[in-house]
Amino acid sequence: MKVIENYLLSTYKLIERAFPDGVKEEDYLPLLTLLYDEMSDRNLAEVMAHCTGKDYYLVLNDVYAVSSIVARDTEAIAKLNEHLLSCGYAEWLAE
Repeated sequence: MKVIENYLLSTYKLIERAFPDGVKEEDYLPLLTLLYDEMSDRNLAEVMAHCTGKDYYLVLNDVYAVSSIVARDTEAIAKLNEHLLSCGYAEWLAE
């Protein structure tokens, strides 16, 4: 198992708190979209690959995809935002 880099640890812990049973497929792209504006592409891909067990390069492609999607599922993103807020998202944003 690859060790998560120290600078990504708070993000990893946030995702683990929000998704103790793992990130569900229906939450995966909205989560990438929500975190996209807060992180670099590669850092986001690295932490999400670690959390999901997906290949880093496949996640990186998904990150690139969500960055170019014009019509986003705003309802799913808003719902996920509320869930993350209950798991420490505001504190994470303040870091």
